[in-house]
Amino acid sequence: IPAPRATEPAAPLTLKAALELALGANPDLSAAGRELDALGATISQAQVRPNPEISALMEDTRQATRNTTLQLNQPIELGGKRGARIEAAKRSRDAASAELDAKRAEIRAAVMAAFFDVLVAQERLRLAQASVELAQRATGAASRRVMAGKVSPVEETKARVAEASVRVELTLAGSELSTARKRLASTWGNPAP
Repeated sequence: IPAPRATEPAAPLTLKAALELALGANPDLSAAGRELDALGATISQAQVRPNPEISALMEDTRQATRNTTLQLNQPIELGGKRGARIEAAKRSRDAASAELDAKRAEIRAAVMAAFFDVLVAQERLRLAQASVELAQRATGAASRRVMAGKVSPVEETKARVAEASVRVELTLAGSELSTARKRLASTWGNPAP
């Protein structure tokens, strides 16, 4: 059974909502939960006593001399084998439970780190957008000063180069945000946030 498909809410995503999405729909966590369920069933199987066996043996094919033997066998477990089998199954389940808890903690840590990476990337994008606006105003001011003859055209060129550099930063911030969002959404199995 595949893990349930989670979709992000239309509203802004909170850390609590991101954790709920990841813990509810993470495929690795789902697999670990199924493993724990399966090991719970092995305990029930280990508690069952061995089945009796019946066998039949027919000697000779002639009716007059034919000899038929029916045999009923019931294995008897000695030396605490059944108890050891049950205990081994319980220890396997306990190990799987610990692994599930560790997986939950690992996913929780990954979600928190990815969530804060998204926040940092959003802030970097916001700052880059503000820098582009400021650089555009500086380029416009330099252009007006050149037209008025107050400064050399080199100043306008410098302002345009600085604006281009800030635009590159804006592009990098946008791609960083996209990558951070994809990394966050991947914790609940969504490849396209």
